[in-house]
Amino acid sequence: MSYDAIILGAGAAGCMAAIQAGKRGRKVLLVEQGRRVGGKIPISGGGRCNFTNRHATDADYEGANPRFARSALAGFPPADVEDWVARAGIPYHEKKAGQLFCDRSALEIVELLEADLKASGVAIALGRSVQRVERFGPDRFQVSGDGWMELGGRVVVALGGQSYPVLGANDLAFRIARSFGLSVEATAPALDGFLFAPRELERWKDLPGLAVEARLTVGRRTFPEPVLFTHRGLSGPAALRASLPWRPGEPVVLDFWPSDDLETVLLEAKKSHAGATLLSVLASRLPQRLAERWVSLLQPPSMDLTRLGDRFLRLCAEAVHNERFVPAGTVGWHKAEVTRGGVSTRQLDQRTLACRDVPGLHFVGECVDITGQLGGFNFQWAWASGAAAGRAV
Repeated sequence: MSYDAIILGAGAAGCMAAIQAGKRGRKVLLVEQGRRVGGKIPISGGGRCNFTNRHATDADYEGANPRFARSALAGFPPADVEDWVARAGIPYHEKKAGQLFCDRSALEIVELLEADLKASGVAIALGRSVQRVERFGPDRFQVSGDGWMELGGRVVVALGGQSYPVLGANDLAFRIARSFGLSVEATAPALDGFLFAPRELERWKDLPGLAVEARLTVGRRTFPEPVLFTHRGLSGPAALRASLPWRPGEPVVLDFWPSDDLETVLLEAKKSHAGATLLSVLASRLPQRLAERWVSLLQPPSMDLTRLGDRFLRLCAEAVHNERFVPAGTVGWHKAEVTRGGVSTRQLDQRTLACRDVPGLHFVGECVDITGQLGGFNFQWAWASGAAAGRAV
């Protein structure tokens, strides 16, 4: 049997590509190695699925050419995704900054995909691992695995990246791309937080589980959100977001007092003669354990502010505002929400995600060198890129 299009991978991007192609009357086969469609959707957003971000634009993405995402995002914008979910009767809410989450369960998005795949007439083959994609004549591809083979006029590779290998993630999409002569930008885990080097591990020991409002800076990018100390490093929204633009060897600057100028606060408290101590001032904003840790690190000759010189207080404020360290790395593939890098956009058509030099072969979703920030942006890219390919095959 020969299909008009074979979609490899039934995550968000693959399912959307299959649905859009099926709606156009194409004979579509969706191939998935797992037992159910949906990929990482069930575990996303703490089980609630942050299925899009109302404010997503190409400025929210990283890659060699983030503007590449502009056409696909315009073709299937966040408003279309929101309307799609709303029409299905799935209750949702905006958590913050445009982030849309299901009220009840991420499984409702999976069930919506299953219903739309059925309505679009898509054939689904579960439990099939892909091993090879090859040309089969001038206008056909042969896709095969252990004990099976299918032919299709078009192939859409939606196999994701390498994050969450426990769910079967691997580098197959990149191996397929290279087999057809395509370039792959260097890949790395992203949106996974930082690991401390030995010095920082010693410095912040005994603080795992402690969360604090902070401002984390990488290069020229600043992330004013909470950080969470773990047994191995830093997590929390600011660290996860900062891990996307960060590169190995690059320093990270952490401001533990982001709301105003700590030097001014300390000097005013000193002048008031109200019995304030260095610990009491720090503990007025910081968690007690963190305030005590800073006092032990700063080693004041006295706790009483009136007995501390202005220069010493200035140095204390500078230290709290500018804790600078070089991470030992990021947490890794087993915790990374996404894969940074991927199939080079230089060789893809931004309107259809098709390979310019391999007619009929498309790459969509996470395996492409377009990576969104935390907050629904990667799901939006998956829906939009999948839709672009599905409308073209």
